[in-house]
Amino acid sequence: MDRTDILAGAALGLLVLSGCTAGRAAKPVAEDALVVRRAPLSERFVLSGELAAVQSDPLVAPRTPMWQVRIRWMEQDGSPVKAGQKVLEFDNAAFAGSLEQKRIARSQSSNTLAEHAAAREVQLADKNYAVEEKRIAREKAETKAAIPEEIQTRREWQEAQLALEKARAEEAKANEDLAAFKKSSKAEEEVDKIALAKATREIEESEAALEELVLRAPRDGILILGDNRQENRKFQVGDSTWPGNVVMELPDLSQMRVDARLWDVDDGRIRPGLPVRVTLDSFPEKVFTGRVESVAAVAQETSFRSMRRAFTVRVALERSDPERMRPGMSAKVEVMGTGRPSALLAPRAALDLSANPPVALLEDGGTAKVGLGACTNLDCEITSGLREGQALRRRG
Repeated sequence: MDRTDILAGAALGLLVLSGCTAGRAAKPVAEDALVVRRAPLSERFVLSGELAAVQSDPLVAPRTPMWQVRIRWMEQDGSPVKAGQKVLEFDNAAFAGSLEQKRIARSQSSNTLAEHAAAREVQLADKNYAVEEKRIAREKAETKAAIPEEIQTRREWQEAQLALEKARAEEAKANEDLAAFKKSSKAEEEVDKIALAKATREIEESEAALEELVLRAPRDGILILGDNRQENRKFQVGDSTWPGNVVMELPDLSQMRVDARLWDVDDGRIRPGLPVRVTLDSFPEKVFTGRVESVAAVAQETSFRSMRRAFTVRVALERSDPERMRPGMSAKVEVMGTGRPSALLAPRAALDLSANPPVALLEDGGTAKVGLGACTNLDCEITSGLREGQALRRRG
């Protein structure tokens, strides 16, 4: 074998060896690998919320005999309005029809009062005439009864005395009838006046109800429509609502706040006094600072038909922007919690927080019980169960 053959064989052996070595190369680490690491911990909670005015003038649906009222016309959401301007009108068709009937009823009551008064005047004249007639008859009887008994027969004198007694009784009865008629006439007149007053009062109430069906702005401002909770949207023309419901409002834009939602998974980690950063979705370049003012003690439904519940976190802003801020604008709220310069952190994506106690999902397919400290939206502090550099796997 010459030197050329030896060199060729050596080269072939190196190629085979190189191929075998390449086949046994270590598996590269994935870019999205989850690893326990030590890093500074800064608790930061991101909540979603919306702007609300600290003070506002609500416009509510009025109380009417029909109870529910339907919106016939309304100004658009966000429209600038002046004091006294009509901003909403409810349907008044039912009230207008009943008002005409009540006006007819009042006219009938007024005619009845006049007719009864005229009839009473005629009857009163008859009663007065009867009293006067009986008085004259009594006076004649007194004249005859005054004739001495000596100048007439005893029978004539007795008949004159009986006629006098009868005339006096008839006069007394006529006076009693007159007094009773006056008393009954007064009672009947009062009944007629009460009926007329009642009809008048019903008309006034209907007219006031018609006036209340038109809502007017109490002052200058920006009009904001209320929420129709049954439909989970803003009020629209054609919607029906109940008395007392806020259908629109005039907010004071000089002082705004943020009402954010806190889900029960992070309950207890946000407390009043923590600083916040607020970013409006409509103006992401502007950042407003503030503090957590209060956290609701009881979770409430997020919408009328929703089964999800959340705690309301009220955020007080250090300053407002009346030119840009409007109630109902969605906002992102970053709550800044406490922090530590060095903490052992594990990604939340590799933790099963629903287990009791929580477990970490190891890269080899196993699990490890862990002790947890503070958590952010991405990481949780590990107090026991894992070591720095340990590889984990993602849930699911």
